[in-house]
Amino acid sequence: MSLNGPRQSSMYGYRNRPRKTLEKHVVEKVVDDLLAKSCVVPHSTMHKKVDNALFDIFENVTNEVKVHVKKPNIESKHVRSKSERHVVKNVWIRKDTSKCHVAQYALHANSSYSWYLDSGCGRNMTGNKEFFKNLVLKDGGWVTFGDGTKKQVLGKGTICIPGLPKLRNTLYVDGLQANLISITHLCRIFKEVSFNKDVCTIIDKKGNVVLRVKRSIDNCYCLKIDPLTCNMTHECNKLDLWHQRLGHMNFKDLKKLEKHGIVRGLPNLGKKLEVVCEPCQLSKQTKVSHKENSYIATKRPLELVHMDLMGPIQTESINGKKYIFVCVDDFSRFTWVYFLRNKTEAFDYFKKFCNQVQNEKGLGIKKICRIRSDHETEFENAKFSEFCDGLGISHEFSAPRTPQQNGVIERKNRVLQEMARVMLNSKKVPRNLWAEAVNTACYVSNRVFKRPDTKQTSYELWKAKKHNVSYFHTFGSKCYILNDRDHLGKFDAKSDVGLFLEY
Repeated sequence: MSLNGPRQSSMYGYRNRPRKTLEKHVVEKVVDDLLAKSCVVPHSTMHKKVDNALFDIFENVTNEVKVHVKKPNIESKHVRSKSERHVVKNVWIRKDTSKCHVAQYALHANSSYSWYLDSGCGRNMTGNKEFFKNLVLKDGGWVTFGDGTKKQVLGKGTICIPGLPKLRNTLYVDGLQANLISITHLCRIFKEVSFNKDVCTIIDKKGNVVLRVKRSIDNCYCLKIDPLTCNMTHECNKLDLWHQRLGHMNFKDLKKLEKHGIVRGLPNLGKKLEVVCEPCQLSKQTKVSHKENSYIATKRPLELVHMDLMGPIQTESINGKKYIFVCVDDFSRFTWVYFLRNKTEAFDYFKKFCNQVQNEKGLGIKKICRIRSDHETEFENAKFSEFCDGLGISHEFSAPRTPQQNGVIERKNRVLQEMARVMLNSKKVPRNLWAEAVNTACYVSNRVFKRPDTKQTSYELWKAKKHNVSYFHTFGSKCYILNDRDHLGKFDAKSDVGLFLEY
């Protein structure tokens, strides 16, 4: 096969001639296919190009099929005698109108997963676009086959398939049903390419055997690739092999074993290929961590408000509440908490929150621009949509099963839960007082925790002044409450003993 013009070769570029050891039924099939296409076979060429074993069969079938033979510039007819009942007329045709090509069919050439070593083609080529790791589409001219047909070259690229050497500058030929590996290309990149009657052996410059290709039944050197591995675009090297042998040990630790000589018998593993181990991905894959932002994305309070609902809490509070509705201002990280009996109350408390904070900051001057929540039904419903549309509030949602996208509110939930849990357990306070503990935790955190990337507390950013914490007391501690309501006797106690629960 050539890019410059036709040459004497097979239909797909296979120059290997049939041997006498070829089985008779295979040769007969080749002849039947040849004659079914009405190929023009000159008698002299048949003697020169076809082995004796195949020629004998040709002579047997010429009694039934019309065969054209040529002699130059003479037109005559040979009339058969009565004894030659099965001899067909031989018509002499002009030399300039005849075509002669010896056809040798590769019976499995139409298999898209078979690769043939071809000494007749100067470049690797295939008609399957999926084989390419990278492909550059361009008009690359035409390829002329042994039978005179031409196919257009649509592009070229690199093919990396397990079981094959890396095939660079491989041509992508339109409509080519066979996959061809150029012997010339192999000789250029490897030290030795040798053939014998059974196998073709390819040896690299270090003396290692890169590939062995067996001779197929159709007398060609064919390599069959597993269809399951044809979509893989990486080469197996020693590092990948030992990665599998050592129970898919991660590559970083595997390289440490080699570098420090921790174990014996481990060869030089070479460089790691930029590949993905599919079994590791299926068995070890985790979510990538979300990086923290090192800057403040908002410029004023109420520009963005984060919302979330915690619960249900297993123990009801004293007032029968089971849910905690948490709102956090993104700019100041100031937090508000509300306690709900069920989820349906979330919208009513959100309206209450909007009126409260916007009146505090001045309606029309600093109002809520955006709110962010998850896709739970207490936030994603018609009431919320109508209310936000009426006030011009943009409602943003985090991706499903990705709480990291709303990490501000998730982190605040954790802080409130942990502070409340510690306060309840440290003083052995009854569990039904959890609402008071959460409320106290929210009050304290607003006044003592500084906003990240600043030197100011949330209270100072929200109120524009520093807070005084001198009056703070320990949650759950014993306290004495002055009784100034009841009518007391002259010698009755003036105070009642109680527990400090909230501010």
